[in-house]
Amino acid sequence: MKINQVEIYNFYSAKDMSITFDDYEGIVLIEGQNKDTGGSNGAGKSIIIESVVWGLFGQTVRKSTEEALVNNQAKKKCLVRLRVNENIVIERGKRPTTLHVYQDGVDITRANQRETQAMLDELLGINYKVFLSSSVFGQQNNLEFLAASPDDKRIILKNFLNLDQLFDLRESVKFLKSQYTQRTKSIDAIIEEHNKNIQSFEKEIAESEIIASKILSKYSEEILDLSFEQIANIEKHNTDIDWKVANLKRAIEKVDSNIDALKRKRQSANDKNCYTCGQPVKGKKVDIDSINMEITDWVDKRYDLELQLTELPLSKKDLPISSYEFGKIAEYKQLRKEQETFKEIKKHTLEKIDTLIQEKTTLNRRYEVMRFWEKAFSEQGLVKYIIRNVLTYLNSKANYYLSHLSQGKFFIEFDQELNETITHRGEVVNYISLSGGERRKVGLAVMLGLQSLLNISSNSESNLLFFDEVAENLDQDGLDGLYILLSDLKKSKTLFVITHNNYLKSLMDNSKTLTIMKRKGVSTVKGK
Repeated sequence: MKINQVEIYNFYSAKDMSITFDDYEGIVLIEGQNKDTGGSNGAGKSIIIESVVWGLFGQTVRKSTEEALVNNQAKKKCLVRLRVNENIVIERGKRPTTLHVYQDGVDITRANQRETQAMLDELLGINYKVFLSSSVFGQQNNLEFLAASPDDKRIILKNFLNLDQLFDLRESVKFLKSQYTQRTKSIDAIIEEHNKNIQSFEKEIAESEIIASKILSKYSEEILDLSFEQIANIEKHNTDIDWKVANLKRAIEKVDSNIDALKRKRQSANDKNCYTCGQPVKGKKVDIDSINMEITDWVDKRYDLELQLTELPLSKKDLPISSYEFGKIAEYKQLRKEQETFKEIKKHTLEKIDTLIQEKTTLNRRYEVMRFWEKAFSEQGLVKYIIRNVLTYLNSKANYYLSHLSQGKFFIEFDQELNETITHRGEVVNYISLSGGERRKVGLAVMLGLQSLLNISSNSESNLLFFDEVAENLDQDGLDGLYILLSDLKKSKTLFVITHNNYLKSLMDNSKTLTIMKRKGVSTVKGK
């Protein structure tokens, strides 16, 4: 990350201040001139550091309230504008609170400040803690690596080594594990419900089989194969014949009655008596031959009717079962349909269970894979492995810086658990037992070693380093060593140094100076 320029408006004691970092290189000494009180204290030298940190992350190096952050004369319209990586502009303000980010002139601000800051951290490849730990050294930086527990040290190293992605992956793995577990439980519940349904289906099938067997024992398969329409047609056909037979019988009876009447009429004619009352008939003579002919006609008609009566029953069809009894067949067929339905449902349910079991097997396998990766992505897994493999580099760089700061008197080494062993002239000493100046030397050496890790672990390191009163409590050997280190670091970085130590200033006599002047409560900047 390359910080190109900062513009400061109504931020702390600065009303209108602008610094183009591209104009500086090497070591830059930040001097202060406080015209209100005399001397250099209170001029606002730290505004440069604070404005960069606040502009990038919305947080300051030292603890500060909004009341202190906003210029106490203007009391509003506090704004820091940063240009980064040539094409990114960040505008952050207070009273009103604002945050806008532009890339190549396009506003890429998100819906709210939290989302915008997250996007900005990702875009720049760095966050507040990493920047503060790797770019700001001095009395305002509260990061104490050596005073931290081994677990906290791993977290600090995690930030320097850009291992957040591993922890993000771990969260993704944990989420997937949870999803697999929930789905597996859901599958178990569904399978249990399916099994209950199968038991119900099997019960229904068994009960219907008992009823069907009883029906089968009473009726043949041929009868059970008949449809209601077939039986109804047979019944109708036979009923029609029965009606015809009855009608023929009535017709024969009527014919017989007519024949009997004609015979009586013929007899009475022969006896010359009335065939109905038996009294002697006087008058017209009855035609006997005509009566005989009529009788013959009726006899022939009767013969035809008897012939039909004989033939009709022969055309009747065999009725194996009545339509009334067909209800049993209908019940049987319905049972068979239900059996087939239940069997089909059971088949599909078993197929569903097989599919669910296969899915559950896959989920269990994936769950075990996620368990492996959860452990792998933990601080006891890949993080520990990576830290173990960078310890040699960290120890080497820390001791390189420490050899300059302490003239080779101190040596430090971290083990795989990140516990440090500090030796002074070959004797093991505790960090807490060291003097203030000695602790500053060791602490600064470790911080510079961590900063070196950032150079090899990502491309997010800043082009700037800020040193704020790092010379405090250092003896002359330490100051000489510090200047040697600054001279080495300036080869790849621009260093802004704030110090009241005259000896260190004398060593940096040829360095460029940036002067912050405060007059009537307002800080301004001028270079020389």
